[in-house]
Amino acid sequence: MLIAAGTALDAQTQRDLTWPQHPTLTWDDFQAQPPKVAVYPSALSDTGFKYQLLCRNGLLDIDSHAFFSPSGSWVKPSDKNAELLKHEQGHYDMAELYARRLRRAIQDAKTSCDDKAKANAAGEKMVGEFQTGWQNAERKYEEDTGQGTDVARQNDASNRIAADLAASNPNQQ
Repeated sequence: MLIAAGTALDAQTQRDLTWPQHPTLTWDDFQAQPPKVAVYPSALSDTGFKYQLLCRNGLLDIDSHAFFSPSGSWVKPSDKNAELLKHEQGHYDMAELYARRLRRAIQDAKTSCDDKAKANAAGEKMVGEFQTGWQNAERKYEEDTGQGTDVARQNDASNRIAADLAASNPNQQ
């Protein structure tokens, strides 16, 4: 299960993990305590993508990447298993995939920074569209995988996300 969304890059905490530096999660990354009354889900990932709009060479650009917040992520100790970790990894990987897609879309738009307010508004509009798309993809991921309980469908989803990540350029600039 997922709880975060795209936020400004400067809002990132020192303790957040970033996908480029820490792409693979372990159960040790889930440091929050599960709620005592939580019946379901078995785990919760505080993940998303962070961004900062800027101008480079006269054109609108963006720095964006996925984050994972250990202090906001938890797992029930009795429910830890490889399949559930794979499901939670999928949330983190999808955030990185959408961060890459957002970078590419901003760069492909070639928005001039001559009018910085107009460029920023155009960038924020694109960010909003990608946040909505990512949140919709997250909901579909949960539905398609039975929140990670359907092993075959989880494997299909994980393979699809991995292929999409492999096909995208992490260093799009």
